[in-house]
Amino acid sequence: MERWKGGAVKLADESLRDAIRGKRIALMMNATSIHNDGRLLLDVIVEEKWAEVAFVFGMEHGVRCNFASGEKDEEDIDEKTGIPILNLYNCEGRRPPVESLKDIDAVVYSTQDAGVRHWTFTPWLVYLMDAVAKAGCELIIVDRPNPIRGDIVEGNVGDPEFLGTLLCGFDYPLRHGMTVGELALMYNDEKKLGINLSVLKMEGWRRDMWYDETGLLWIPPTPNVPNPMTFLYFCTTGLLQGSNVSFGRGSTVPFQFVGRPEFSSEELAEELNSRGLDDVYFVPKFNMAVSLEDLNTLIPCRGVLITVRDRDSFRAVRCQLHLFDAIDKLYSRDIVQFECSKVKYWARRRIATNDLYDTLERGESALTLLEKWEKQAADFDRRRQKYLLYK
Repeated sequence: MERWKGGAVKLADESLRDAIRGKRIALMMNATSIHNDGRLLLDVIVEEKWAEVAFVFGMEHGVRCNFASGEKDEEDIDEKTGIPILNLYNCEGRRPPVESLKDIDAVVYSTQDAGVRHWTFTPWLVYLMDAVAKAGCELIIVDRPNPIRGDIVEGNVGDPEFLGTLLCGFDYPLRHGMTVGELALMYNDEKKLGINLSVLKMEGWRRDMWYDETGLLWIPPTPNVPNPMTFLYFCTTGLLQGSNVSFGRGSTVPFQFVGRPEFSSEELAEELNSRGLDDVYFVPKFNMAVSLEDLNTLIPCRGVLITVRDRDSFRAVRCQLHLFDAIDKLYSRDIVQFECSKVKYWARRRIATNDLYDTLERGESALTLLEKWEKQAADFDRRRQKYLLYK
């Protein structure tokens, strides 16, 4: 069977093979953890006998992306390879147990990041690093592209009280502009973990690249991210996951639609299109079938379809604050709850600050946060420079 031929960017497959030869390893991975030729990395390592795989850490959606978001599956054996799976959802605090790494030479981390802070895979890397520091084994990261560019930094840096959660691994911005390898180098250095850390660099990746320019095979990491551009929309509407406003879940355009049954599509579109955001256009959308509180039921909603005109100049976090501000301006709290009772705890964890919701509760515009967040992003941009591996 002919395999994927690839393009401009190459993952460090050969370097990984050499790094783990003769070792007993564990893997933290999922369906996005692929070889340059398109095969799942676990399958390649087992079939070609690169190393002894003791077990795999099961992340969100399962090793082969066969579980829904947050589903506490009971998967304990990979059916194809027979390799044991240690499901992180069944671990205390969802953290890799230190004792599981005592007889391991190295842990290999390989999975696709979103480029957005509240994406669980990268905080899981932080949890893994904490465990590795205590266990004393080696950590090897097969670096992958930031799918929404590595030269754009936006949004607030997480406040101290929200750090260390599965939605905010440490104090980096909402759109961090780094690869997972670079974030790991920063965390290891700033927290003085002293890990034996190897980041296996990509070949050919530039910071101004979007994922669809890399030539790498695209594997959806979750059913709600069908294509790489969805990550940009995830950065634009992802904070609405803490509200009772639909962000398009269950539709063909997840994170690209915003609405509720009570909204006026034309009113919301007119308000947003009047704000001078020239790099994006809001299309009035009627009767979009999406899920709200009940994720298994689709109901018709009115709202807007977000269409990015120029992705290079588009600033997702700025747009997100305009969405919050416009919705707050047009609709009462009887209709819109930015913090639903079911997920209120997670709403603030997702944004990793009290600023947004406290501002809205005071009746102030979300846009008053722009200057503060832009300063935090600029400060982080300077802080991250010493850890950047690519130009």
